[in-house]
Amino acid sequence: MTELLLALLVIVVLAGVVVLVLRQRSRGKAAPGRVDPLANEPDVYDPHKIGVGDIITYAGIDHVVRGTIVLSEGGTTWREHLLDGSTGRRWLTVEDDEGELEMTLWMRREGTGLTPDGDVILDDKVHRQIERGRASYTAEGTTGTPPSGEVDYADYATADGTGMIAFERWAATQSWEVSTGRSVSRGELTVYHSAPGT
Repeated sequence: MTELLLALLVIVVLAGVVVLVLRQRSRGKAAPGRVDPLANEPDVYDPHKIGVGDIITYAGIDHVVRGTIVLSEGGTTWREHLLDGSTGRRWLTVEDDEGELEMTLWMRREGTGLTPDGDVILDDKVHRQIERGRASYTAEGTTGTPPSGEVDYADYATADGTGMIAFERWAATQSWEVSTGRSVSRGELTVYHSAPGT
């Protein structure tokens, strides 16, 4: 009888060991499940790496970067990105001004008849010229411009800096394009890069 009990005890202990080993193995193998596609996206993006195909979320609305224009004048370089979303198209300018990041969202204003000559009044606000020049550029994607060339520009702002107007002329024979702008902070935008590692 003792031998029978001893044999049963050995069988129970062996069964317990087998159960523990099987449980450990099943814990080590994670069941295949869904994977977060944005898990490797950095929380903080580099505004200077925004490019064609990226998705930019602003005010809860997704915009696709359709095209990018890289402008250069006197050693200074800045970028203008054409954003296309459900509320229409707008441009995002990204530049460093004396080491400070400046980002501005622009909306085209049609039919104003304005030109960059002296002070400009728009929406009952007086805007004064703050910068003017001629820059060379290259473009990629959809921008509505030639692949490269030169652009005349003039930037205006209200005295308190809340109102901004940009004038651009892509050829001397063209009329001025007029856009109104608003400064945005890095935190107001969420950027999903289309190319890994950017």
